[in-house]
Amino acid sequence: MPSPLPTLFLTEAVLKIIGGSIFFFSPATILKNLASPPYAPSSVSLIRSLGTQTIAFSIPLFLASRSDAVSVRSRRLVYWTMLAREGVLGLGLGWQILEGWWGERCLGVGDGDEDAKALEEGLVGESRVRAEDEGLGSRKLRRGMWIWIAELVPFVVGRLWVLGWRGEWFEGGSLDL
Repeated sequence: MPSPLPTLFLTEAVLKIIGGSIFFFSPATILKNLASPPYAPSSVSLIRSLGTQTIAFSIPLFLASRSDAVSVRSRRLVYWTMLAREGVLGLGLGWQILEGWWGERCLGVGDGDEDAKALEEGLVGESRVRAEDEGLGSRKLRRGMWIWIAELVPFVVGRLWVLGWRGEWFEGGSLDL
């Protein structure tokens, strides 16, 4: 049976070009899931940088989709590399989610000295509103990161399945569509 990997590689490469372009040309589309506007220029820059990295990851996918011997031999390495990238990204997002949750639940948000200072200056209400806004922002950020993890899971599971149970797909051939 011919390998479906060339078609999978091409499809994913095109999706990475589309996704990376959205990150690069319309960072607000991504940031709206992570924060409320106005967006800091550093946030816009980081999202655009992530877009360039996503586009860059399409290159090995395009190259591995070819049917020459070198491309066929590189497919397993490309698959492991993509799995590593997605796994590390997912772990990093998960760590940030837990860190934010831990900070809010266990370590407390805000500082007792800030509360005392706000009381002295008659700004207790403003301090509370600011803390509520920060809490909403943190929850929105965590929700956005969960969405991102949910988008990664099918790719990670699919790669693990192919690497673990479909090793013959890496041995050559392609589907003639």
